[in-house]
Amino acid sequence: MGKLQNNLDENRNKIKREKFLSALDPAFSGLLANAEFSGEASCLKYAAFPKKDDEGRVQTTTRGTLPNWNNFNFRTWQELISMLERFQQVKNYIGWFFADTDGPYYKISVNAFLSHIKSISQYGSTHEHHNFGWVGAQDDVGILIGYDHTSSSPKKFSVSVWGI
Repeated sequence: MGKLQNNLDENRNKIKREKFLSALDPAFSGLLANAEFSGEASCLKYAAFPKKDDEGRVQTTTRGTLPNWNNFNFRTWQELISMLERFQQVKNYIGWFFADTDGPYYKISVNAFLSHIKSISQYGSTHEHHNFGWVGAQDDVGILIGYDHTSSSPKKFSVSVWGI
């Protein structure tokens, strides 16, 4: 990638970051503003997004079958958020939080991510944005939150969890 393209990507991520942080509540915005951030796609090397297998009968991940990967579906955004609010403190993995798979990515712990679920919920409801994630930086762990616009199922909200 050329120097010009790198500069364009950096500027795009800076603008997206400023816009996102300004739309969050002060506590979550402050956490992310002080976190290391990156626009490098390699931050998501452990991401395991849900997908149907080639025959469309079995749900798998974009990385194939993972032994401890689980996907849960919900009718409403609030049902999904309620499930995440029940997570207890877990091993404090460090990873990358994102609101857009194209970045920017914010380096925070999984417990920091889980402690701000209400902020994420509020942002999602206000901005009709229901796709977020946290993926381990060094460990194969993660939590992906999504909304499927194309599904015919009444359960369009999902959360995928693995390694936690």
